[in-house]
Amino acid sequence: MSALVLGLRSATLKIDRVVLAILLVIGGVALVQPHQAWDGLAFMGRSLLGVSPFLAASVVIAACARATGADALIARAFTGHLATMVLIAALFGAVSPFCSCGVIPVIAALLAMGVPLPAVMAFWLSSPIMDPSMFVLTSGTLGLTFAVYKTAAAVAMGLLGGFGTAFMLRAGWFGTPLRDGVGAGGCAGAKIRSAQAPVWRFWHHADRRG
Repeated sequence: MSALVLGLRSATLKIDRVVLAILLVIGGVALVQPHQAWDGLAFMGRSLLGVSPFLAASVVIAACARATGADALIARAFTGHLATMVLIAALFGAVSPFCSCGVIPVIAALLAMGVPLPAVMAFWLSSPIMDPSMFVLTSGTLGLTFAVYKTAAAVAMGLLGGFGTAFMLRAGWFGTPLRDGVGAGGCAGAKIRSAQAPVWRFWHHADRRG
């Protein structure tokens, strides 16, 4: 019996904590409301299917950028005055066509490429609030004035999040925003200081292919 308990405990420790929490929540719902659990799983499947094109594209882009060394160029493009970076990211996020789910793999790819965390946070917050299709829909239903103010609010949210993150970074928070093995973090300092010429034909190098 003790061996079984130890085996279950060892297997549990190997499972990602987020995945484990999701499984526990689904199991709890299944015990109380079985039909609701199946509806939730179906919704999760549809959501995953909807976000999969963005996820696949972000994985391919990030992998190619890291394999060629182009991620250093991308990181260098986001260097300069912090206020300018955050402002551009917030503006771009407000006009980008990403939903709240679709923007997650995009920002993970940006962080893996070495884009600074404050700029990524500004983009992350402003993007789901407004996009071109939402602007048109809002203008047609609630009026142009409301759509313009909502766009301004999206930019303001991005700016608040970007500058707030920059302040927390200076205080020593979020040193490595990505999980181990996902990317090199959001500060891009090492990539920028040791930037080298990209190797576009990366498939000729075993380490880069890996």
